[in-house]
Parts: sequence; C-alpha cells; structure tokens
Amino acid sequence: MFSRFLLVWALAVIFAANFLNYTDRQLVSALEKPIRNDPALGLSEPEYGWLWSYFTIGYMICAVPIGLLADRYRRTWIFAFCVTVWSVATVGTGLAESKLVLNVARVFIGVGEAGCLVIGPSLISDYFPTKVRGKALSVFYLGLPLGGATAFILPVVLERHMTWRHMFFVAGVPGFLVALLVALLPEPPRGSGDDSEPGPHGPHGHRGAGGLGDYARLLKTPTLVLIILAQAFAVVVLVPLVHFGKEYLESARGLDKDQASYAMLGVLVSGIVGNLLSGLIGDRLARYTKGAYALLAGVGYLVSLGALYVGFTSEAKAVFLSGIFVGSFCLFLCMPAVNTQIANVTSPRQRGAAWALAVFMLHLLGDTSAPPIFGRVSSEIGRQQAFLYFCLALIPAALCCFVAAATARADAERAAREE
Repeated sequence: MFSRFLLVWALAVIFAANFLNYTDRQLVSALEKPIRNDPALGLSEPEYGWLWSYFTIGYMICAVPIGLLADRYRRTWIFAFCVTVWSVATVGTGLAESKLVLNVARVFIGVGEAGCLVIGPSLISDYFPTKVRGKALSVFYLGLPLGGATAFILPVVLERHMTWRHMFFVAGVPGFLVALLVALLPEPPRGSGDDSEPGPHGPHGHRGAGGLGDYARLLKTPTLVLIILAQAFAVVVLVPLVHFGKEYLESARGLDKDQASYAMLGVLVSGIVGNLLSGLIGDRLARYTKGAYALLAGVGYLVSLGALYVGFTSEAKAVFLSGIFVGSFCLFLCMPAVNTQIANVTSPRQRGAAWALAVFMLHLLGDTSAPPIFGRVSSEIGRQQAFLYFCLALIPAALCCFVAAATARADAERAAREE
C-alpha cells in the first residue's frame, strides 16, 4: 500500500521522535552533579531521584487517555502534539530556577512523551507487515540507547561552552521540527500490517474503538498482563542503572568524570547492539512459535542478571565494566521483544490501548517508585549494594516472560478472531 521510500521515511521520522524522547528524558541523568549542585535548586539524593518519578507521574496520567484517543482519531496529529509538549517542557527544564518549576517541567516531559511509546509502535505495526515487524520495532526502540547515549555525550562535548541549562535548550529545540514531520506523515489503516485484511472503517479508527471497555478486555489477555509485569520488574533495574549509573561509576568505582560518561556511553552502545539483534533473532524464532519474543526476553533477563551480578561484585575494572555492558545488552535486547509480543497478541483496533495500558502499569508498578526508593536505599547502604538488591527483580521478570511464551498462541489466535 505504501512505497518502500515512504515506509523508510516514516520509520526514520518516528525513530527521530523516539530518539529525542529518550535524549530529553535522560539528559537529567547525565547532569546529576551540576543539577544537584545548582544553588537555586539544592537537591538532595532522594529529591534528585524524584525527578525521574515526577516524569513518570506525567507519563502515567496521560498514557490512558492518549491510548483511547489513538484508537479513535488520527494518530500522527496526536503524536505531533505530544512531541511539541515535551519539547516545550525540556526547554522549560533549562529555565527552572526553583525545585517546583523543575518538578513541573519533568511532569510535562512525561505528559508529552507518553504519546511516543503509545502511538509510535502502533503506527509502525500498521506500516510494516508481521514478518518484519520485529525488525521495524527494533529500529524504533533504538531511540532508547541512542538517545540515552546522546544525553551522556552532550555534557562531555558542551560543558566547556555552556551551562547545564543551555544543554536542555539544545536537546529541546529540535523537537519542534520533528513534530512537524510527524504531523505530515500519512495515517496507515489500522491492521494494514497484519496478515488479515485492514479493518473496514478507514485509517482514523473503528466504530466502538477507543472506549474504557478496551482496557477491561485487554486485562483478560494473559500474555499482555504477564509482559507488562515483566517490563515493570525490569525497569526497576534499568532506570536506576541509567539514572544513577554515572555518579556510581565515579564515587564507587573511581572513574573520573569523562571516564564515567564514556562508560555510560558503552552501556548504551551495548543497548544499541541488543536492540538491533532483538528484531533479527525474534523474527526468526517467530517462525516456530507464537511466544518467540517473550521466550527471547525471558532468557535475556536471566543472562542480564548473571552479568550484572558479576559487574557489581568484581573489583577488576575490565571485568566489572564488561559485566555491566553485557547485562545492559541483554536488558535492551528484551525491550523490542516484549513490545513486539504485545503487538502480536492484540487486535489492531486495540493496540493503542494495549501500549497505553503497558505504559501506565509498568510505570505505576516499576519506575515511578524505583528511583526515589533506590536513592533512599543507596544513601543508607551505598549504591553498589543497592544495585545488587535491585537486580533480583530480573528473576520475576524472566518468569513472567516464560509463562507468557506459553500463553501467546491462544491469545494471538483470539486477537485474530476478534479482528
């Protein structure tokens, strides 16, 4: 239905939005010291942890209504509006002269970015056919490690030329151009990427879609619920690693500021490789089982646990960095896998709601509370010991994925019948 060029262009634009999404949200993690040391702010360690939580509060509040709107109205326009909101809030972060303004800006970054992970995967699932969906979503989720890497590179490159506040202007302003490009994308008919025919109600929605009843029906999909729980357990590890990792490498591991930044860059480069391999491996395994992506994620979480344990207990620099890099590779390998599994067990008319439910629940159960709790635990027992305890969350994450792999076939067949 769409030309090859248009598909590549659409994926590039949606990826660019997700890239800025993660750059803007994680820049605060790369600038912990200058933000905490700013005399106008004076943040304690737990207060700094709350900066991530305020972001997730905005994220959660808006994920559900955005999911409802995305299943009823033109998704590209809603997406473009969301990009604009978080770009304004990113610029506002640089202007914040008090804790209140900084916290409010973080909330609105979450408000805008909720649209990215709800609508972006939905659009890609309709642009691209099922057989290459994993690869296309892997490109989309490259935004996390690439955007995060950029967030940690910016201070290294720009700290001699500008303050931490100006860096938020550099990160936020490009979003206005990306918002325009997103708004100009064609809206794909819902279900056009699936093996069955697209729905009869055109590209803007299905009659009866976009109601609160969608969420009640989705909660009756075991695979979806298990995948959401797995992601919630996983972000308990991933978010503190990204948010507190740089300062941990300096204070607990003896790296200087630049070395810690480059080490965090290595973490995110490992994630880039993991994202890319996820689609390749998952799409190949999917030829044999409907639960391929959940199975891949389950194995990834267990390997990540072992690698991170080595990373957080070894004293040798080469060993602890290798362990953290391998663990990060596996965590990022799992992200496209679990989200592709969500697409494959829900009908096209409910995918916006499915990702909205996933965003809401994983933030409610996972990374809203994880950063401030980690900050509190870290201040009591040290960051290294705190990381060891938090890594144990990967055990239930893996178990949820293995059970989801067993339920995926029945849920995929039910979704196909409903459509």
